[in-house]
Amino acid sequence: MRGKFEGAQTGKSEGVQTVEKALTILTTFNHQQHLFGVTELSNKLGLPKSVVHRILISMQKYGFVEKDTLTEKYRLGLRVFELGKVAAGNMNLRNVAFPIMQHLAQITGESILLTIRDGHAGVGIEFVEGTQSMTLKASHGMRLPLHCGASKKILLALQPTDFIEEYFKTENLVRLSDNSPMDIDLLKEELGRIRREGISITADEVELGSTVIAAPIYEHEGRLVAGLGIGGPTFRFTKEKNEEFINLLRRYSREISLKLGYKPD
Repeated sequence: MRGKFEGAQTGKSEGVQTVEKALTILTTFNHQQHLFGVTELSNKLGLPKSVVHRILISMQKYGFVEKDTLTEKYRLGLRVFELGKVAAGNMNLRNVAFPIMQHLAQITGESILLTIRDGHAGVGIEFVEGTQSMTLKASHGMRLPLHCGASKKILLALQPTDFIEEYFKTENLVRLSDNSPMDIDLLKEELGRIRREGISITADEVELGSTVIAAPIYEHEGRLVAGLGIGGPTFRFTKEKNEEFINLLRRYSREISLKLGYKPD
């Protein structure tokens, strides 16, 4: 029987092929067979034993597989389990948040954003376009630094102090627009204000002519998991509208948090 990788594909870099082989090895594990030896994987996938062994050693280093000391076979490691929990958590977050986001878009007419933190970046994982003309042109899935824009700043401001200090020491403070503050002292002052108020507001920082207001979402362990934002053209975000949107964000971010099992002090 020909293995999956017998006759290597041309046109692909060695690095890409190695990643594909590693992913194929990972997906070979299942409920029916959760232990594999190097020879078994080599025969099953049509890969040289030396290649399989080298990839398994690398994956073991990062916790994706672990070696059984008795059988000397490999099983999936804790890192796979951890990533699975992250993926499941995000799916649950989106399932809970999406209908509320739709409702918010309907009653405000503005665009609604759901953003999570990934390291030093914020990533939009859900977006509901507003019903009015000239809505926010948010890019679903775009990664931006945590100091850029309200929906990311809320995720930075509510991190532990040591995380924030490390962020400013290591992060390149890119400027996305002329209105993006680059002074560390001013940024820290703004983050302190966000922590006190539990609300982040930015205008023209990521997209000229756009304002975003954001509030935090927590899960059952009290962990900050996302930012819920309302965004649209700055001219519609008057003082009165901002107060209305802030009240709505406080109400509905709390509702999402409670549905995720959050228990306020």
